[in-house]
Amino acid sequence: MLISSFELLLKPRLPKALPPGIPVTIEKPSRNIIQGYCLKISNLNAFEIVLSLVFDTQLSDGITHHDFLAFFDVSGSGDRGVISADITETQLQFSSLRIPPLSTGHFFLQPNVLTKSDLLTRLDFEVRGFAEVYLSSLSGESTDVKIQVTPEQRGTFFSDFSNENSILKDSLDQIAYSLPVLNGGLVTLNRAGKTLDRPESKILSLCV
Repeated sequence: MLISSFELLLKPRLPKALPPGIPVTIEKPSRNIIQGYCLKISNLNAFEIVLSLVFDTQLSDGITHHDFLAFFDVSGSGDRGVISADITETQLQFSSLRIPPLSTGHFFLQPNVLTKSDLLTRLDFEVRGFAEVYLSSLSGESTDVKIQVTPEQRGTFFSDFSNENSILKDSLDQIAYSLPVLNGGLVTLNRAGKTLDRPESKILSLCV
């Protein structure tokens, strides 16, 4: 089931080579951005469900699974667990995401700035595509599984993350915008992961 598009960024907001005639001082407001993909999934059923998230994309040469950082949390404590993906040239797949009955899971995917310092040095990371959700076979024989998906892009603008002093002095700004989804994000899945209903309307859904 298609959820939404996504875009992961770690790069300057303006190109390094500016057109002729633009003052050099324009580089000052042109800060860098790290942008991730936020997805909340609510289990509307009276039983536990197990889901798989698939991100379809075309990865550039040199990008590996080490360049991505993903978190998944259902406790609401804020102590999000890092999860790993199965990755190919065209897909990232996160499997066995368990959500208890009548609970909400919070998934977040971003460039891996925690252990891949070279990404901050290069500042040329850009990956985009679309996200899908499937009902895992680990959910048993359950059918007509209803979930609510609420996707959002979240980003932080910064000047320099190369050292602690720069981070403390930097004036950080954030951006967040919702992504269009079908049927307000209300999805019904069967065991094969396909939707049982195909609504025509599209509205904006907000992940907060």
